[in-house]
Amino acid sequence: MNYLHPFCEQINLHVENHISAEDAKRQTRTAREILRRLYEQPGLILADEVGMGKTFVALAVAVSVALSNRGQRPVVVMVPPSLKEKWPVDFKLFCEKCLPEEIANRLKYARAGRAVEFLKLLDDPPKRKKAIIFMTHGAMNRGLQDKWVMLAVIYQALRWRKGGEKLRKALSRDLPRLLHMRWMERHGPAIWEKLLTTCPLEWLDVLHHWKIDPENDNDSSTDDDPIPQAVWDVLPDLNTDDVFSGLQSIPLKQTKNYQQKIREVRQRIIREVRSLWKECIQKLNLRLPLLILDEAHHLKNSQTRLASLFKNQAACDDAEEITHGPLGGVFERMLFLTATPFQLGHGELCSVLERFGGIAWQGRQASAGGQDGFSQKLKNLRATLDRAQESAVNLDAAWGRLREEDMIIADKRETEVEVWWQKARSAAYLTPTAEHVRGCYNRTYEQMIKTGRLLRPWVIRHCKARFLNHPFEKVKRRKRLVGSAIINETIEDGSGLLITGKSLLPFLLAARATTYAPDSRPVFAEGLASSYEAFLQTRRMNKKQTSGGLELAMDGDDDPVAPFEIPPASQWYLDQLENILPKGDAPASAAHPKISTTIQRVVDLWESGEKVLVFCHYIATGRTLRQRISEAIDERILSLGAKMLQCGRAEAQSELERISRRFFDEDSLLRRACDDEAIKILNSFSSLRKHQKALIEIVRRNVRTPSFLVRFFPLQPGNLTPEAMAEAMGKSDQSGLTLSNMLNNFFRFLAERCGEQNRLRYIEAVKSIQTGAIRGADMTYAYTPDELQGGHPGRLIPNVRLVNGTTKQDTRQRLMLTFNTPFYPEILIASSVMAEGVDLHLNCRYVIHHDLCWNPSTLEQRTGRIDRIGAKVEHCGQPIHVYFPYIAETQDEKMYRVVMDRERWFNVLMGEDYKEDAKTSEKLANRIPLPESAARELAFRLEVD
Repeated sequence: MNYLHPFCEQINLHVENHISAEDAKRQTRTAREILRRLYEQPGLILADEVGMGKTFVALAVAVSVALSNRGQRPVVVMVPPSLKEKWPVDFKLFCEKCLPEEIANRLKYARAGRAVEFLKLLDDPPKRKKAIIFMTHGAMNRGLQDKWVMLAVIYQALRWRKGGEKLRKALSRDLPRLLHMRWMERHGPAIWEKLLTTCPLEWLDVLHHWKIDPENDNDSSTDDDPIPQAVWDVLPDLNTDDVFSGLQSIPLKQTKNYQQKIREVRQRIIREVRSLWKECIQKLNLRLPLLILDEAHHLKNSQTRLASLFKNQAACDDAEEITHGPLGGVFERMLFLTATPFQLGHGELCSVLERFGGIAWQGRQASAGGQDGFSQKLKNLRATLDRAQESAVNLDAAWGRLREEDMIIADKRETEVEVWWQKARSAAYLTPTAEHVRGCYNRTYEQMIKTGRLLRPWVIRHCKARFLNHPFEKVKRRKRLVGSAIINETIEDGSGLLITGKSLLPFLLAARATTYAPDSRPVFAEGLASSYEAFLQTRRMNKKQTSGGLELAMDGDDDPVAPFEIPPASQWYLDQLENILPKGDAPASAAHPKISTTIQRVVDLWESGEKVLVFCHYIATGRTLRQRISEAIDERILSLGAKMLQCGRAEAQSELERISRRFFDEDSLLRRACDDEAIKILNSFSSLRKHQKALIEIVRRNVRTPSFLVRFFPLQPGNLTPEAMAEAMGKSDQSGLTLSNMLNNFFRFLAERCGEQNRLRYIEAVKSIQTGAIRGADMTYAYTPDELQGGHPGRLIPNVRLVNGTTKQDTRQRLMLTFNTPFYPEILIASSVMAEGVDLHLNCRYVIHHDLCWNPSTLEQRTGRIDRIGAKVEHCGQPIHVYFPYIAETQDEKMYRVVMDRERWFNVLMGEDYKEDAKTSEKLANRIPLPESAARELAFRLEVD
């Protein structure tokens, strides 16, 4: 009998105003197909493009398996730490919106951040059994490193030992330090003596008697035993001689060696605890029906520089546990999720597929063909992928030799590569180089077709439609704006930003420095293209690294760059460059050609009522953009206010603050008008009735800000009538949506697309975000150090926020939620920490890639934050604007041309490894780009029909 879990027919993935009927049909077909394939094979990869709803497909599979498997065995979902909150929230939403209530009530879930928590969940009685267990990457490989398990090992070491009773009393003062449980010291030594003389399975009663929560150290209680049954079952067989010897060596008095001894004994205990983990799993003889692993591209072997961009050690360690460690043979099937399967390299893709070899091959649920059959299929796939990669490499090399003089058809030279290629496919005569390219292409195409047939059972991949769904079928989903188009969107020739005036000299010096270091990656030139501040920071970084120190110039979550030796000739030019650049807070830094244009575009979009997402790679650039955009918006607010109120700037500021205060005056007609407009919309959503007061206050706090007043209200000199509120609510942003539309969409989102927990998360986040209408006595806004990110509070405004690797997780979460509403912040400047698993799409359709990345899939992940199911573009019928500003005739242009060309090659040359030095970049930038039609034809077809 094979693995058989039918799709749960009660699942309805069509969620009104969230998942369209068309998307729901695709997701349902995919979930059914996954379950069908798992009937006969050990696992597969779901690799839909970013933002297509892989999470709900996976949950549909998980729920189907959880409802139909015998013994109430849980499905395990492993997720990255950054998504540990998101998956449970999505699961609650899935249960609420996609399942009948009677089925949803049967599906309990839990989270486990450590292996011991996982074992405790397996101990649950039937009434508390969990259908789904969400585990964070790294939880499994950390084994049983838990304070209570360590105490149980000590208990076992002292049990039946001669001298154990005396040692127990002596240890009562040492255990808080030994176990890192200093919070237990306030309970005194008696509690420790009691625990060490009581069977661990009865510890919970002891702790409850002392009013101690074993997890949280408060006066509440928990129903979970500190020690899982599986640990106790193997504890008597554990050899604890080394632990006992160590415990005896702890000095009775706190001598100078006391702390060192405590550390040594702790390490002995940890070693014993590690051995417990494998024995626990083996003795349990555990069989679980399904493992779902998110962000599976972390599981490959980092053999190439490109692959190292995806490296996640915790996930890799988990993979070893699943394939070769204690968890080998535990799961009956596996489902991996990733949006980037072909950026790994064909060998690494096979390495990910090899993880399926860690399933339970024995028993009634074994995969058809068995382990030998799976190994043979994988061997055949690897060989075919090798041949496909060889063909693609030959095509890449041949294409690289193409020159403009080869683009001749019937004695006519074509200027457009796409036009030339369409004609060249069937032309009677081509140049020898072009003829060689055509032959290589045809051979590669044939090989990709063969490979796709073998790959198809193992990978499912859907790509986004290029156009929006009904009723906007003729509207392109995305509009790409390249180079100088960030200044003027009518520019379509792809030309870069020009360098003029004083900006010219720094880039000339950088270019000269680059020519003397052709075999090195010119990080200084990349930094200069980002901002003057980023250049200076890369210089400081390199000086400290080469002298043995370390300072990160780039975001800590991004790809690090090794220190590089700079030739003396280059050093001279860089020294001159460093000397002429503006330092510190000099306003001249805003004159940087890319910084200034990014600021201008952001502020113009802000004035038109739009939100903007800006991605940058360098920490210094992010800080600079935040400060300069804040200053520019502050300036624009005063200018608009003075013009509309027909007064001076100082008077305008005072008047705007006076108007703002009227929204808090309970007798104000303006406040009443604002509340009435909010209530008018809220009355359509009965489920929000209990949150009405909070939501009205949220609306009021945001619309009363000077930032909102100058853009939406018809300001009159000396007065603002209540009728102006209705006019403000009807003013459209650049997408054609009014404030009334946006509030209605947000309230509908809370009412229909959020579960109650997620609804509260959004409301609390928006309530906590500072709107900043009233400044302190020193004219600065109130920020925590984490929110400041090194910026000067007097020059920052709450509209503009920054998130990078140094931002605390709770701050990131709050800003992610609030950016996804119609309220503050309106401009979010982010690094790659916001490029995976983050939803920012509900109120934003503008993204600026201020800094490029050598990895094209990273750019796609970034854009995918605002290109998701239910995005703003699907409501307004206007495309997502994706800006790629680059500086002409610099390293920035070379990088842009290389990355855009490699973007098309990525689905052909899987996991291509290429150098990033100046010489290679120059060569690649001058290549004839691969036509988009050719890239599409060579891509694998892996969608579900």
